[in-house]
Amino acid sequence: MKYFRLEEAPQFANKFVLRFDYEKDWFPNGTAGSYNVFASRLLNLDYVDFLRFSRDVLGAELIGKGRKYVIPFYPLTPEVDAMVDLLNARMKYILKEREDPYTYVTKEDGTVDRVPIEYYDE
Repeated sequence: MKYFRLEEAPQFANKFVLRFDYEKDWFPNGTAGSYNVFASRLLNLDYVDFLRFSRDVLGAELIGKGRKYVIPFYPLTPEVDAMVDLLNARMKYILKEREDPYTYVTKEDGTVDRVPIEYYDE
């Protein structure tokens, strides 16, 4: 399944925005933030660093200065496609972890223990 996709921006020719296909059952309690920053969090980046990465590495044009969120508008390049593929892989991993919330720890004697991952609600 594809969680992220590029969608052509109607106001700019040959520019594409990153869209997250949201489904309620993935996050039944919603989120504590904006989906604009979700991709940056999946890449373990602050939103500002994600914008810099998008501009400097992927050739995105940043539009929206003075508004709530600056949004990167991407060209269609293999590098941008690779980032979308990475985001989809990370999201798939997160949802798998949610279904099977365990980690595996190898002990000194070589045996492996299945240990539940502890999640904390704030």
